[in-house]
Amino acid sequence: MSDLVPGHAPVLLVMGLVALVAVPLRALFQRLGLPPMIGFIALGVALSLAGSAWGVLDAELARSIRFLAEIGIVVLLFRIGLESNLDALLGQLGRAALIWLPNMGLAALAAFLLVWFWPGLGLLPALYAAVAASATSIGVSIAVWDDAGALDSPSGALLLDVAELDDISAVVLLGVLFAVAPLLGQAGNGDLFMRALAAGGWQLLLLMVFCAACYLFSRWLEKPVSDAFARLSPGLGPIVFAAGAVFVIAGCAGFLGFSVAIGALFAGLAFSRDPAEHSIDDAFAVLLALFGPFFFVAIGLSVDAGLLGGALGLAAALSAAAVLGKLAGAGLPAAWLLDRREGWLIGASMVPRAEIFLLVMLHGLTLGPFAVPQTLYNAAVLTSLATCLLGPLIVERALRRRGNARSAR
Repeated sequence: MSDLVPGHAPVLLVMGLVALVAVPLRALFQRLGLPPMIGFIALGVALSLAGSAWGVLDAELARSIRFLAEIGIVVLLFRIGLESNLDALLGQLGRAALIWLPNMGLAALAAFLLVWFWPGLGLLPALYAAVAASATSIGVSIAVWDDAGALDSPSGALLLDVAELDDISAVVLLGVLFAVAPLLGQAGNGDLFMRALAAGGWQLLLLMVFCAACYLFSRWLEKPVSDAFARLSPGLGPIVFAAGAVFVIAGCAGFLGFSVAIGALFAGLAFSRDPAEHSIDDAFAVLLALFGPFFFVAIGLSVDAGLLGGALGLAAALSAAAVLGKLAGAGLPAAWLLDRREGWLIGASMVPRAEIFLLVMLHGLTLGPFAVPQTLYNAAVLTSLATCLLGPLIVERALRRRGNARSAR
C-alpha cells in the first residue's frame, strides 16, 4: 500500500532520530551540569552543516523541522503559563513589580543601545535585541535553587514571580513588535513612524481584547467544559481538552497577527487555575520531551556556521550587556527590598537567556535581514549559550556562600 501523503518518510525519520537522541543527550548534559539545549542547538548546527556538505537537508525537510519546532514552542509556552501561579502572582504584584520593571527596562535598554550603535545594524535590530534581552530563562537557574533546597524560600518565591512577569511582558512586547516591524523596515515615507505607532497601538488593543477573552474562558468556561470531558473520558478527557484548547487558542492568536507563543502562554495561564493542572502538566511534559528539542534544533539549523567567527565580537558585547542588565536591573532593587547578598543572588539568577530570548530573535530572522541580520542572530545564539553557562555558575557559588553564612550563625 502506498503512502497516503508521499514524501514524509524523511520527516518521520528525523523526528524519530531526534526523539531517540534527546533522552541520552539530555541525561548527558544534565550529568555535566550543562543545559541540555546546548546539545540540541549543536545538533541543529550539525544538521545545517550536513545539509550544506552532502545535501541531506532539503528545503521541504527544513520546513517540516520548523513546523515541529512551532509545536514545541506552543507546548513550551503553554507549560510556562500552566506552571504560573496567577493568583499568587497577582497577590505579590506590587512587590515583584519593583524588581520586574527596572529588571526588564535596564536589560532591554542595554541591548538596545549596544545594537543600535553597532556598525551595520540599526533601529529595528536594536528593538528585537531589546525585547529578547528583557526576558529571562528562569528554568536554567531554578535547577540550581532546587538542588540547594532554596526554591521554597521567600527569595525563591519572589524570583519566580519576577521571572513570570519577565516572560509575560516579553511575549506581549513581541506581539506589538510583530505588528510594527514590517512598517519600520520600509524606507522613506515621512509618516512611517506614526503608522508604526498606530499599528502598535492597534495590536496592543487587540492583545488586551485577546487577554480578556482568555480570562473569561478561564473564569467561566474552562472548568465546566473540562469537567464535561472528564465525565465522557475520566482519564484522558481533561488532557485532550487542554491539548485541543491550547492549539485552538494559539491558532487564533496566529490568525489575529500575533505570535502563536502569545496564544500558548495565555492558554497556559487560563488552565493554571484548574485543579487538574498537575495531571495536565505531566501529560504536556511528555509532549515537551518529544517536540521541545525541535525548537532548539531549529535554532541551530538557522545558524550560519560560516559567519560565526564574524559574530564573536558582537556576541561578547551582547553577552556583557545581557549579564550587566540583569545584575543591575534585578540585583539592585532586590538588594533594596531584601539585602545585598539576596539581591546579588536574584540578579544572577535572571542572567540566563534561552527559550523566549531565542524565540524573539528567530522571529526577527525569519522576517528578514532588515529585522535581524544573520550576524546578529548568530551573536544572539552565542549569547544565549554564554549566559546559560555563566548564570548557573554564579548562582551555585552564591547559594553555597549563603548556606555557609547561615551555618556559621
